[in-house]
Formats: sequence, structure tokens, C-alpha cells
Amino acid sequence: MNALYGIGLKIASTMFFAVMLAMIKYTSTSMPIGEVIFARCFFALPPLLLVTAWQSDWRDCIRTKNPWAHVRRSAVGTTSMFCWFTSVSLLPLPEATAISFLNPLMIVAMAALFLKEVVKAYRWTAVGISLIGVLIILSPRLSGSTGDVGLLGAILCLSSTVLTGLAGILIRQMTKTENNSAIIFYFFVTASCFSLITIYWGWVIPDLRTFGLMVLAGVFGGLGQILMTKSYSVAEASLVAPFDYVNVVWNVVIGIVIFGEYPSHAVVIGGGIVVLAGMFVVYRERQLGVSRKAERQAKPL
Repeated sequence: MNALYGIGLKIASTMFFAVMLAMIKYTSTSMPIGEVIFARCFFALPPLLLVTAWQSDWRDCIRTKNPWAHVRRSAVGTTSMFCWFTSVSLLPLPEATAISFLNPLMIVAMAALFLKEVVKAYRWTAVGISLIGVLIILSPRLSGSTGDVGLLGAILCLSSTVLTGLAGILIRQMTKTENNSAIIFYFFVTASCFSLITIYWGWVIPDLRTFGLMVLAGVFGGLGQILMTKSYSVAEASLVAPFDYVNVVWNVVIGIVIFGEYPSHAVVIGGGIVVLAGMFVVYRERQLGVSRKAERQAKPL
């Protein structure tokens, strides 16, 4: 029952994130990215506080033993979000999504570099294969046949994956002393503050439709974060993680229906390679987890 519940929560979270991303892509064409980031983070706070108060105690959001760790993680996360949202405004949604699935494998590489985790050959092989997939996706951009704007979007998208991987490493370190609610809450608060700096370069007053979409992007993003966190708390991570790739389906459909953006052959082939490499790592980790569990159960008491 918990397995199905966790999978359902994970799939629901991917849908919320996909709708959020569509709203961000739409609003970023007329609004400064810094203003969009502020709305994404600030309006995600109410659902987070309400759900936390309903499930436990809203004060869980503000309890922290290491406030500077939140500032450091938020600085990296906000920069990553800036690169990601800008790339989404410059690239077709299917292409940006395909490149972004390099994120989990970037965390694998950074865990070896910064946390000194032992990364076995099959993981490094998957990272190498996924990089080949990304190069296939980027091949039209690197050839210069799609213009400088598309190349800039691709570079920003890749930068976002690196920064998201680094944020993932910082979060791993923070979970030793901080609870999930506090990590999410302080990220939203600090990212909102960081984004206010961009007022200097000029914000604009949105029309009612755009403002509504920006508010909904924040609410949907907050709900997606809550559902994703809950899915990992009720089911095994190795079971839930592969369903993150349902995002591909949502974003391709949204890209075609709303924005008229069809995935190119390079995106389909390269994106397929990246997704398969990531799913292989998840599958392999699950098999190893099952083997370790069986060994523990077989040991005499």
C-alpha cells in the first residue's frame, strides 16, 4: 500500500512541477527572471506552512542548528534556478527538460569529488553515457545552426545541472542536523530575499493574468515539493526515483500543446540515452539494496 501511495505522490509531484514550469516559461517572456524567481519562492511558502502545521508543527520550518548552511545552499540553489528559468525561456521545453535529467548523475559525480563517496564503475559508466546523450542533444547548438540564443540557453541549462548537483551535495550534508521542512522553508525565504536584489535592474508591474500565473507557479511549485518529499518518506527512494522521468511525458505534451514545440531527433535520441542511463543507476541501486537486505535477514541473530 505504501509503495503505491508513494508512487502516486511522486507522479502527482511531477505533474505539479510540469504545470509550474509551463507557467514560468510563459511569464518569463514578459517578466524579469529575478521577479519570476521571487514569485516562485515567495508564493510557495503558504502551502508549505499550512501543510507542515496540519501534519506536525509549523515551528519545524524554523528550527535550525546551522543557519549559515541554509544561506550557502540557498545561494547555490537560487543561482541554479536563475540559470534554469532563463534556459527554459530560451529553449524549447522538451530540450531543456532532456538536458536537466543530467542532474541525478551530476550528484553521483559530485558525491565522489566532495563527499569522497565510493562510486563504482557502473555509476561512472552511466555518467559517461549520459554525457554522450547530452552532446547529442547539444549537437545542433554546437554546430552553430540554431543561433547564439539557443546556445546560450543550452549553456545555462548545463550550468543549472552542475549547480543543482552541488546543491544536492549541500543538502545531503545538512540533513545530518536539519529537518526537511526547515531546509525547504529557508530555501524559499532566502531565495526570495536574494531575488529582491534584481529590483535594481528593473522589475515591472505585471498585468492581472501574468500576476495570477506567477502566484500559481509558486503555489504549484510548493505543492510539488511537498508531494515529492512525502513520496520519499512513505516508500523506498529506489522505488520512487524512476518516476521522476514521468516529467518527460508532461513537458513534451505541454511543449507541443501549449507552445507548439516539438522535440527534435537529437533531443529524442540524446534525451533517451540520458534517461536510460539514469534509470540504469536507479535500477542497479535498487538491486544492490535488495541484495544487502537479504544478506542482513540471512545473518543469524
